[in-house]
Amino acid sequence: MLIGKARTATIIALTAYTALMLYFLYFGFERINSVHDGANRYNLIPDGIRLSLPTGNVTWFWFYNFANFAAFLPYGMFVPRLVSVRFLRFLGLFLVTISILEALQWATGLGSFDIDDILTNVLGGVVGYMAQRWVPRTKDTLKGIGMIFAAAALFSLGTIIAVQGINHWIAKATSVEAGREVGIDSLPVKEGLISWDPSPAGFEVGGHEMEPQVNLLSRENPGSTSVTYALDGKYLTFTGNMGVPDDIPQGESTVVIAVDGEVSESTVSSENASYFEMDVYGAKELTIAIRNENDKPNTNVVLWDMILTEIKNR
Repeated sequence: MLIGKARTATIIALTAYTALMLYFLYFGFERINSVHDGANRYNLIPDGIRLSLPTGNVTWFWFYNFANFAAFLPYGMFVPRLVSVRFLRFLGLFLVTISILEALQWATGLGSFDIDDILTNVLGGVVGYMAQRWVPRTKDTLKGIGMIFAAAALFSLGTIIAVQGINHWIAKATSVEAGREVGIDSLPVKEGLISWDPSPAGFEVGGHEMEPQVNLLSRENPGSTSVTYALDGKYLTFTGNMGVPDDIPQGESTVVIAVDGEVSESTVSSENASYFEMDVYGAKELTIAIRNENDKPNTNVVLWDMILTEIKNR
């Protein structure tokens, strides 16, 4: 435990440092301007600890993440020298304090509540705590304090290397590669009815020639129709084209594509064709619904080259 002048100097320095930290947490980097955007940002699902060595150019993103770690080292280094506290008690109190600070940032609109930031902050405090525990009894002398800083730097480097390695391993283990492409017309229908043209022929949309390569929605489909396909989590992306052929005057349709209930709606006319690409990774089912915006008995819109890309390692 620090005593005498060393203790007083440490309390003063840590208090001033905390005041500076609170300024940056709530007022620095023009945070006050973000209050007026009305956004309450939060992230409750951990993405991982964003720490890495500064390879290549040092970006603002790298500096921000490193600062989230390094700025909290002093609390682990010196709070245990002022107050006798065991590791688990220190960890619990530190976690609660950081969570409260993050919650206040979110509540005031001066920042966000980010679980990843909390994990990085706490890791900094833990590394600082371990550094001061590693130094022998001379830690309360000027030489000992220097050794604590040296240990903190060494432990920080080791921690960053370890975190970077773990992140790389997780990214490699969870990476997803694209496999073969499958026309949606080859999938069995789970519910509903839709017809595909067995011999896709070219047509014009907005004066441009379209040449379907994989599949083409039949023009014999009714003006309002819906079909659901079972994906069973086997696919990565869903792509396709939609448009109203020029030989259908004043035609317009609404196309609704739902992936596990998440809906995307588009109004399609004869002015131009549109291409879309959707993420369907892990999705169980895909629904396509078409609705004419007039009383024509058959669909105005046609869909073509509707392709699902399989997940390679499935």
